[in-house]
Amino acid sequence: MSKAASVGASVTALATEGSFDPDEFLFGVIRRVVTAREPAMVSAPGGTLHIYPAAGEYVADIAAADLAELCRRPANEFKVKRFSEKELANAPQAERRRNIDELLWHAALYASQGRLARGCRRDDVVLLKHWPNFTRLHNTLNGIRLAALLTRYPTSVTLAHHLLKIPVSEVNEFYSAAHAAGWAVAVNRKSAPA
Repeated sequence: MSKAASVGASVTALATEGSFDPDEFLFGVIRRVVTAREPAMVSAPGGTLHIYPAAGEYVADIAAADLAELCRRPANEFKVKRFSEKELANAPQAERRRNIDELLWHAALYASQGRLARGCRRDDVVLLKHWPNFTRLHNTLNGIRLAALLTRYPTSVTLAHHLLKIPVSEVNEFYSAAHAAGWAVAVNRKSAPA
């Protein structure tokens, strides 16, 4: 079996293995910092994030190519350090800051690995409330098609998979990321918080 076929088979297997808990990865660390509403530096081997919850922004001191690996690291590998007043005064300026929702999107998308996030179900009828900014975000191959479908016609994960003829693992990743960023809701039930 080729390496590409092996990777594809692995992703398909993950999609059928159930869900993952985003709090066990970088996503959970970010959520705790945002909930505490105190600026903090989150670091692990390979990169550092500066998070500013009150402004809803972050700065990544990491190469874009390394972000996926960072997002897949277990939460216990990260160190969180609250900013002192002096460090906050020397914080990166606004031109380097990005919207925190983008970081939440990436954290869930990469940690998903074809699985649905806890709180998301295959039978959820998903409505996309906000289009992701695909010029700034890593995306699935069929992200624009999924966004168009879920914005106009709220649809279940299973039906989107069949209608668009795309892997269920890709629909799972998209829904997990959109849900984590607060851009998607399940209209057939009360949605669990991201």
